[in-house]
Amino acid sequence: MNDTKKILIIEDHKDMLRILTRNLQDNQFEVLGAENAETGIQMLAEFNPDLILMDLMLPGMSGLEAIAIIKEKISDQHHIPIIIITAKGESDDIVLGLNTGADDYIVKPFNFDELIARVKTALRLKALNEKLFEQTAQLEQANRQIYDLNQSLVEKNRELRRNVFNLHTIFEISIELNSILEIDRLVNSTLLTMVGQFSCKNAMFIYNHDMDHSHLRVKNSKGFNEEEVQNLAFEKEDPLFKYILRHPYPLDISVLKARVNGSNAIDIFENLDVQIISPLILQSKVQGLIVLGPRVRTQAYQRQEIENISILTNIVTISMQNATLYQQVEQLSYTDGMTDLHNFRYFKLRLKEEVGRHKRTNTGLSLLILDVDNFKNYNDTMGHPAGDKVLKKLGAILTASVRENDIVARYGGEEFAVILPAIEHEGAGILAERIREKIETTPFDNENVQPLGKITVSIGAASLPVDANNTKDLIRFADNALYEAKRSGRNKVHIFNKKTLKMQ
Repeated sequence: MNDTKKILIIEDHKDMLRILTRNLQDNQFEVLGAENAETGIQMLAEFNPDLILMDLMLPGMSGLEAIAIIKEKISDQHHIPIIIITAKGESDDIVLGLNTGADDYIVKPFNFDELIARVKTALRLKALNEKLFEQTAQLEQANRQIYDLNQSLVEKNRELRRNVFNLHTIFEISIELNSILEIDRLVNSTLLTMVGQFSCKNAMFIYNHDMDHSHLRVKNSKGFNEEEVQNLAFEKEDPLFKYILRHPYPLDISVLKARVNGSNAIDIFENLDVQIISPLILQSKVQGLIVLGPRVRTQAYQRQEIENISILTNIVTISMQNATLYQQVEQLSYTDGMTDLHNFRYFKLRLKEEVGRHKRTNTGLSLLILDVDNFKNYNDTMGHPAGDKVLKKLGAILTASVRENDIVARYGGEEFAVILPAIEHEGAGILAERIREKIETTPFDNENVQPLGKITVSIGAASLPVDANNTKDLIRFADNALYEAKRSGRNKVHIFNKKTLKMQ
């Protein structure tokens, strides 16, 4: 019997198609390629692939349209995993692709070892899915036979159904959890699932996605006294976590109490009337715990339920990892690589949001645009690496000078922008002058080469609703004010007014 897995590649770039084909064939896969979605869909029935690798950006029919058509053509039982290929920064396309029905994604440029690993993982999940369908069908057939043979076995049949926990339900839960890419929403959905499936009085999610942190903390809880649990912190060096690494499955608190000595965490859980602790383990480290209280009914957790808790915990572990990676990728797409400030793309997004918030709440909004005076002179004299150091230092000064909810962004080149929610003309002017003075008095390397003998900035400011009533005008008026600050001698702050507009 031939066990070679078949992969259909839909990729319009011939070089990429050829490279993908060669690498997959080198890993013992049978490969067929198509250069557009229409051809790929026509190949489905004849080639009957085990997995589809598809670029989202295709000529003619888009990758998203192709995914929708493919999902209509195949049943859940004969699920074909789809891995989408997308370019770095296209996080919206990734979300659309996953929501349309794709199973996974990989971002260009990618490591081929990672691609092969993702392909193999998707094929393993496909095999598990097929096995689940097969087992479910077998169970349903067995249940019908039992009912026909002897009516007295009906109660036993019901017990069997309860113990199996309905494999189809687990599969549906896994799809739902894996589709959530926001960590807070994923945690909340996990707790609601646990409470609903196991009828427990309360549940708690303990996690810390900062891998180097020394503590795990409560991220969310259901049914516990919030004031009692929200500030709980558990040292990763606690004996409980060392024991869990050797026994990585759901454990009863009474068992842990008897087997683990000197654990402060176990004492805390016992005082909270916790009954089950199920660990999230990743890269041989305990990254979190799903903690369940006693059942609403007096009946204890059954063995099959403990196994189901373990299965769901493993699913949640993978989902948390995916959500964390997604947020990291999203953060990178909104970050300026040199200064670590927000980039222009994020600035435009947030300014639009803040203008909308102002229109709803009428709380005011100001915008500062800063430009480094004579920066070209410094760059030409000292070189670009020295200029980059100046921009990084300016970014740090700006971040330290504003409130936590203010938005500092690199506007472009040597320009920066600061969005100031709930601040109007007067407050914007005071802050801008404070920033200008701070930069003027901060020493920079070789600043004596500048015409003013130091690194300085010019700042323009405009506000809602005094100056403008929309995003476009707010940016334009702040830019006009910046021009006035530079025209009047540099190293100045200029607040926009109607006279400024008439002079432009």
